[in-house]
Amino acid sequence: MRIAIFSEVYRPMVSGVSLVLQRLVAALEQRGHVVRVYAPDYPLAPGHVDDPNICRTPSRRLFLYPDVRWGFPEWPGIRADFAAFRPDLVHVATEFAMGTTGIRLAREFDLPVIASAHTDYERYSSRYHLDWLMPAGWQYLRWFYGHATRVLCPSRPYERHLHLRGVRHTALWSRGVDRAQFTPAHRDAAVRAEFGLVPDQPMVLYVGRLAAEKNLDLLLEAWRQLGPRDDDPRLVLVGAGPLEAELQTATPPGVLIAGVRTGLALGACYASADLFAFPSSTETFGNVLLEAMSSGVASLAVNAGGVTDFAEHNVNAWMVEPDSSAALTDGLRRLLDDRALRRRLAAGGEAMAASRDWKSILTGVLQEYERAMALARLESAA
Repeated sequence: MRIAIFSEVYRPMVSGVSLVLQRLVAALEQRGHVVRVYAPDYPLAPGHVDDPNICRTPSRRLFLYPDVRWGFPEWPGIRADFAAFRPDLVHVATEFAMGTTGIRLAREFDLPVIASAHTDYERYSSRYHLDWLMPAGWQYLRWFYGHATRVLCPSRPYERHLHLRGVRHTALWSRGVDRAQFTPAHRDAAVRAEFGLVPDQPMVLYVGRLAAEKNLDLLLEAWRQLGPRDDDPRLVLVGAGPLEAELQTATPPGVLIAGVRTGLALGACYASADLFAFPSSTETFGNVLLEAMSSGVASLAVNAGGVTDFAEHNVNAWMVEPDSSAALTDGLRRLLDDRALRRRLAAGGEAMAASRDWKSILTGVLQEYERAMALARLESAA
């Protein structure tokens, strides 16, 4: 099978969507399929050679997300590349210019389309006080998804949300976790020492974009409300994003911004923590929470969004009321005070992560590709 994937986010840009797409591409290629990704021209690190299977397009920074680029495909060039590639199917992974270009090409070449929904635009717009855009936004999204044979959703809660908004031709594309990368075995005293921690000092970890929609303001306010403690915990923020410069100058005592970590270095950060805190209520899944569980770390999360598909209160995570700094403070205090509770939640989280097998999940995506192609053949023969 030859698959063309269109996305505004892809490597070297680091995000949950980018990493999921990279894993999908690697799995497809491993199974003998041929994939070409159409993505914006993100700057490459010095000395880095780009993947020849990526077709880059001109782009500009997205105004709300300076680290995300909005593609501006040049039609003659991308059309010629697409025609030379000769795909069997188009997968549109973002709903902006790259996605609409993929739809336009699929229509011209009479190819089936699979879409994947990754972002809860309704909750995002609320965080940026842009709620007034959503009536028109949903009209556009229904038009966009209407071109696809199937819309793949990362969680059942978000799938239900799409159904309520009139997008009903959906299927579940859940998420797995790399158990070799995210394992308690990667706990490392050197990582803790890097963050200035002594052996018995609690390390609370956040991993994700440093952006408003992640509710970092609530986490930091909760940390302030927690106040000084005899065990002197530290909050380590791993990631980058629009709030990074502001956070560098306005974090409360005991907070460290550690920048972006990837690969085994990221795995070591998770495994070296004593508690993972994730305040976001905008997730369509919540990859980082599953990674923390796989790493054997007790987790504090909010009872909202896609994380509720796999996080269960007092079983594999401690779930609190969303959008409340007071609830986060209570959760932090409860978990820091109770080491036995942390051990029990960590064990429950590991058991949940062990059941999340990427291989079977990606097989489901392939099956949706094959169904879309079979339907296209039937329609062509009719």
